[in-house]
Amino acid sequence: MNNRTLVKVSAGEYCMGFKTISQRKKSPQTFLITRDMLAQLEQKPEIITQDIYSFAALRLNTAARTLTISFSWLQRRFDCELAGWEETAVLPYDALTSFMEASAQKGGPKTWRVLSLQNTVTPQVVFVDTEGLRKCLENRTVRRKLARALRDNFWGADRVVFYHDFESYSFMFQSCRAGRPSITGGLILHDQNDLKKAHYSVHT
Repeated sequence: MNNRTLVKVSAGEYCMGFKTISQRKKSPQTFLITRDMLAQLEQKPEIITQDIYSFAALRLNTAARTLTISFSWLQRRFDCELAGWEETAVLPYDALTSFMEASAQKGGPKTWRVLSLQNTVTPQVVFVDTEGLRKCLENRTVRRKLARALRDNFWGADRVVFYHDFESYSFMFQSCRAGRPSITGGLILHDQNDLKKAHYSVHT
């Protein structure tokens, strides 16, 4: 598997089950996530959910169309302490949703196996809107949030160019892959009435 994690996904009527297999370990159980919760990712790209003692943090990258799931596999030991490990997998989001839709049909597939995607090279970032970038960098709080947004999004792109947007601290963008334009959208800072609680999200 070339150090990549294998994810086995099983489909139930109301839940999707996830198991991971890597060179390190095999997950101790199937992690269940409801179909309704997975459907919420389009409106709420970051979700944390629990199954028994284990946790999973889901993060949807709308620009790259990938879903990163960070599993914290925990088990209660005989001494009543919790022990476990973390496993992160990056899944092709559109392929996952296609499987979910097909599995809900009569006679549809009930299992899907996929290797976690390789981490991609950080894309080249170009700011045409230098004035907007300067304004973000002058505000320490916004600067940190922008750096985090650039770090967590735009995987799979070779180059991302940011342009002026009428919303403060926000940008329009054009991403390129293999030398060709791929996704156009906006990197928008929401809830600016309280910059400490504000957050960036990608709109396409």
